Amino acid sequence: MGTQAPARGLQMIGAAVDACRSIFVTHRPASVLPRSKMLWHSGFNRRLIVAAIQREAADVVAVVLVDSEGDPLPAWLPGAHLDVFLPSGRQRQYSLCGNPRDRSAYRIAVRLMPHGNGGSIEIHENLRSGDILRVHGPRHTYPFVDADDYLFIAGGMGITALLPMARAAGRRGTLIYTGRSADSMPFRDQMPGAEIRPDDEFGSPDMSELLARANPGTAVYVCGPPPMQEAAARLLPRVNPTCSLHLERHQAPRAHRAVAADLTEA
Repeated sequence: MGTQAPARGLQMIGAAVDACRSIFVTHRPASVLPRSKMLWHSGFNRRLIVAAIQREAADVVAVVLVDSEGDPLPAWLPGAHLDVFLPSGRQRQYSLCGNPRDRSAYRIAVRLMPHGNGGSIEIHENLRSGDILRVHGPRHTYPFVDADDYLFIAGGMGITALLPMARAAGRRGTLIYTGRSADSMPFRDQMPGAEIRPDDEFGSPDMSELLARANPGTAVYVCGPPPMQEAAARLLPRVNPTCSLHLERHQAPRAHRAVAADLTEA
């Protein structure tokens, strides 16, 4: 009996080794192993179909993207953006400006920049419904913080990042939307209660006056041209020092780098 137990144990070990060899050493993968998959963060590396291209302003189109298999898209929060790879190989970053609760489609918006580096021209002139785009995302680099009060100041295409935030804030938020002219401002008819301020009607925005409207402790979001954001960062410590300032910086190749500056002690 004493010699049979070790022998039986050796037989069991040998059988286990043979089983492992049949799985890992054979030329063809054993059927018991699942196919290997590349690991990505949720929602990354998807191929989406252009479902619609909609004119939203004189030089702005909204692009609606859906999953190529009709599956629900990854969830996202206000402030998120997509990395979009155009057919030419150009990579661009665009804020998601649709409804976060609608997982059937993503919406981005693109202004035509005739003297830019070609991405907006490609979208406006060459992109068609039915085209397939590869995207990474959603990426959440411009976080929407929890606060009792919000002040959103959008300049031009900065509205794309702030529109979902303003909707989520509801009555806790005030949205001020500035732009060159009314016909250059996309989505202006989709934000009841917002203060729409075209420059050709109201003049250039006075950042000090706008920032002074915030209640103490308000989360202030400013998204727009660099001079607008620089003015907000310079002025808020003096105008409303108890507020927190949240800016979205743009730089290539990852254009969406969020900066949140607590100015309470500034």
